[in-house]
Amino acid sequence: MDRISSLPKPKDLVCHLLYFLTTKQAARTSAINRVRAPHDDEFFGLDEGLDDPILLFPNVGKLMNGIRNVKYLDLEPDTLEVLSLCCESMPVFNNLKSFLRIKSDKKRGWQAMPVLLRSCPRLETLVLEGLLHHETDKCGDACDCIIREDKGLSLASCPATMLEIQGFLGTMKEMALIKHFLDNFQCLKEMEIFVEEDEPTELRVPEVAMLIPQMIEVYNSLSSCNVQLLVSDYLSKKWAAKGSL
Repeated sequence: MDRISSLPKPKDLVCHLLYFLTTKQAARTSAINRVRAPHDDEFFGLDEGLDDPILLFPNVGKLMNGIRNVKYLDLEPDTLEVLSLCCESMPVFNNLKSFLRIKSDKKRGWQAMPVLLRSCPRLETLVLEGLLHHETDKCGDACDCIIREDKGLSLASCPATMLEIQGFLGTMKEMALIKHFLDNFQCLKEMEIFVEEDEPTELRVPEVAMLIPQMIEVYNSLSSCNVQLLVSDYLSKKWAAKGSL
């Protein structure tokens, strides 16, 4: 229960997902949006001995079906992890074509990533805000965290031609994951990697600042995808003032 209790409250998740509905659609989900408050000896009215954790969030699957026709979807780390409890009931997002953004957090996993990517058969643009996440044996299908035979299958079936990576910190772990993406996203034509502006990055280290662009060049030579490492004007001026990169 420690892992489950750290997840966001269903009420907060419902409010976040309702953002993507029209007024009419939101009104139709009003019957779904009824969540019991937690008590000291209960978790949303359910006993700790409950065997099926998906029952802790019975509204999530219904709400996901309610937004299955959205054209844009923006998922926070907490939301993505809660969806991992509902993978078997994940709807197919046939209209989700232009934009899927997924924000990552070191404390939250990518367990729902494989099934989510497989559920977007027309997706063109995938945006990953941050690559570092909590490693589990269930996200290995989408990333290279853990060695497994089916690693990368969900990426191979994803039709996205554009991958935008935001908040790049310049770590070798991120570079390995980028290489994994290039090896397995079969339809990918463009990859834009934006360096993090607000936090210190490994690119402050002169050796790393020289190595990363060289690795990007190698990735470009080995892949048909056009990979770009992008630095904002603000960050360029900041680095120039400090005499770095």
